[in-house]
Amino acid sequence: MEKSLNIITLASALHGDSQEITSHREIIPVLRSHFVTKELSYEQISAGSLPDGFTVLFIATGGTEELFLKINKMIPQPVVILSDSYHNSLAASLEICSWMHNNNIMHKHIVFPVEPSRKVIEQILEELDFTAVIQSGFSQLKRERIGLIGGESPWLISSKIDKRYIGEKFGVSFVEIDPQAIIKDFEKETITNSSVTDFARKIASRLDIHTNEDTLKDAVRFYNVLLKYCEEFKLTSLTIKCFDILIPCNTTACLALALLNDKGITAGCEGDIPSLWSMIISRVFCEKISFMSNPSSIERVDNSIDFAHCTAPLSLSEEFTLTSHYESKLGIGVKAKMSLGKYTLFKCAGEKLNKFYVFEGEVVQNTSVIERCRTQIKFIFKSDDDLDEYLNSYLGNHTILIPGKNKKALKRVMKFMSEIQ
Repeated sequence: MEKSLNIITLASALHGDSQEITSHREIIPVLRSHFVTKELSYEQISAGSLPDGFTVLFIATGGTEELFLKINKMIPQPVVILSDSYHNSLAASLEICSWMHNNNIMHKHIVFPVEPSRKVIEQILEELDFTAVIQSGFSQLKRERIGLIGGESPWLISSKIDKRYIGEKFGVSFVEIDPQAIIKDFEKETITNSSVTDFARKIASRLDIHTNEDTLKDAVRFYNVLLKYCEEFKLTSLTIKCFDILIPCNTTACLALALLNDKGITAGCEGDIPSLWSMIISRVFCEKISFMSNPSSIERVDNSIDFAHCTAPLSLSEEFTLTSHYESKLGIGVKAKMSLGKYTLFKCAGEKLNKFYVFEGEVVQNTSVIERCRTQIKFIFKSDDDLDEYLNSYLGNHTILIPGKNKKALKRVMKFMSEIQ
């Protein structure tokens, strides 16, 4: 697929005609060789609207700082500034970037040297490619509608966030949904609904001795109800204070959350917004479904931690069994046999969701300890220093596991988020 790029050139009238100024600059042909470019002037942008897509600002001359201020709100974040070594381009770019830093505006400054080697050009284009992914991801976050069903569970004493700040900074919408409304609609959802019966029959072979088909149908009914709310409120993600529905509904949300994740609706449990946000980042920036887990035990001999939870996306498993929920022994818990191999541990937290850790390692085993949640894996850290850093991160108990090696990408994304104050 062709890569498109909007290049907005800012040039001062004191330096002459902008097209003439840029006609001999090496940076423009390099961009044209890699992208399908749409080249725009300040006059075009200030008189109209900016086309969709990856956008960069080429600061072609000095004296462009005021021009930037007049259009900066139109430019998607992170704002990408390109400068080269002519006409005071670098000096003006540094002034503009200083203003953005002082005003907490996410930005990236890429400098094009006088005589770049082929390797340097390749590095610049690689950086632009990744920045395009980040800019697109932050634009996608603005369309994110996060359903909050109940508050956070009472044991999550270090997981509160500033929802107003997050909403204003990233453009996401938080949609508060009354869990009592969910419970009432679950009571109305008939067990004879054909979609309930058909789907339950389809996966009934996965039941173990602790569950039965009626229990499974209740779990599918709950999934149907959550899916209807997602459609009604146009939710892209949700988290639910799931223990509050155990007794009134006599079922769990575990299967529903697994199915929603596989459907592309990021779904977390226990009302944990930081963990859900981490899962959203995985989906938006890494295009990966993730597993929200709890640490269960540590083994210093091999620098490993066992992680477990009673729900996991079925698509991450080689096979799965539907058993009971661990703590309550009610409803359906998902016991997934997850694929072994490289994984990334990730979590962002803090009131502004700007603190994080990220570690790469390997899932080497699916464990089966009776007194633990149903999906269980053993993750090995690369070093004892990584294990210690994880334990001393103080970002809460839940941990997000993402398939593959994603550390570099996540660190680059979080560099923007962690700089925001």
